[in-house]
Amino acid sequence: MTKEQRKIAQNELIMLDMKDVQDLTGWCENVVRNTFAYDEHFPAIKKGKKYQVELGAFKKYLSQRRTKK
Repeated sequence: MTKEQRKIAQNELIMLDMKDVQDLTGWCENVVRNTFAYDEHFPAIKKGKKYQVELGAFKKYLSQRRTKK
């Protein structure tokens, strides 16, 4: 990967952790934790013990209405 490609990737790839999602949405810690861990439609990535979500995927997730069945 060239320096230019790396710079483009860093500008376009924004990863959010649970604290970031909590701050952006105003959801409580338990809701965020359960969403990352148990919602099969949530685009979470687990690396070791830490969960992350890409900003674009998170926006797409929020754009669809979800109801409990």
